Amino acid sequence: TTVTLGTPLDELLVESAHSSEYTKFILHYNFPPFSTGEVKMMRGVGRREVGHGNLAMRSLKKMMPGSEYPYTIRVVSDILESNGSSSMATVCAGSLALMDAGVPLKKHVSGVAMGLIKKDEQFAVLTDILGDEDHLGDMDFKVTGTRDGICGVQMDIKVDGLSMDIMRAALAQARNGRLHILDAMHNCVTNAREDVKPHAPRMVKITIDKEFIGAVIGPGGKVIQEIQRETGTTVNIEEVGNVGEVSIFSKEKAGLDKALAWVKGLVMAPEVGEVYEGTVKSIKEFGAFVEFLPKKEGLLHISEISWKRLETMNGVFKAGDKVKVKLLEVDPKT
Repeated sequence: TTVTLGTPLDELLVESAHSSEYTKFILHYNFPPFSTGEVKMMRGVGRREVGHGNLAMRSLKKMMPGSEYPYTIRVVSDILESNGSSSMATVCAGSLALMDAGVPLKKHVSGVAMGLIKKDEQFAVLTDILGDEDHLGDMDFKVTGTRDGICGVQMDIKVDGLSMDIMRAALAQARNGRLHILDAMHNCVTNAREDVKPHAPRMVKITIDKEFIGAVIGPGGKVIQEIQRETGTTVNIEEVGNVGEVSIFSKEKAGLDKALAWVKGLVMAPEVGEVYEGTVKSIKEFGAFVEFLPKKEGLLHISEISWKRLETMNGVFKAGDKVKVKLLEVDPKT
């Protein structure tokens, strides 16, 4: 089972007959023929993959972080061998993989498949059934959940119905089985990692005033494309109410910091009296032009450079030099 973290641009559009929505949690369940010792063509997704994948996804989704979590999460479960409930194995492995990946899962989720052998009024409930017990038995009852409750159920039966005694016994045995599995899972991974793994995309989210969204995007997306190209990051902007949420993703911290400083500079208003670290852009006879915020330049006059009188700018600065400057005034015309 593999967990992949992506950006909000990787969200999946899920459409049904009555609605369509984007989801940030995706689970793919793959059941190749060789997992049951068969030699067949690898075809498209079948009913089994869809049904088992949906059960596992619904079970884990209950414990996933809320919409404020910035990553899009994809869980892929590749079944390599099957002589039991591979969908319940997907739930358990998915829970462990998510925590190991640094996704703040609220609690571990485990699952177990219950079976039934029934003759007249006599019955026996089986825990964690194998393939033959599923094939020859009268019930396949899958139960998933945490220590505190059930997250999902699915039942297939080959009899006309089940009595309350059978249901009570099945649910009680399923709870004992789930708790036993949860103990083993807890011994392996106690809590989610405090941070995502080093090879996962790094992310930072900031909130800006709605009026600055256009400045960050630029005409025809020119500015945001330049930021992404120059820093090697992915920048996503969403308008939420009266503010804009800017999410920046990068594989490297240096690129992330550069893009963050760039965006902050675009939305930051220069403050008189504030000290900035700028870059010398050009040298003139009367001083130097310094970029103290992204795309914001000011004149460092020759008379403000030193306590001593300077007759010329020769040898004082060169383009690209870093210099600390203090903003004395803002020209209202520019």
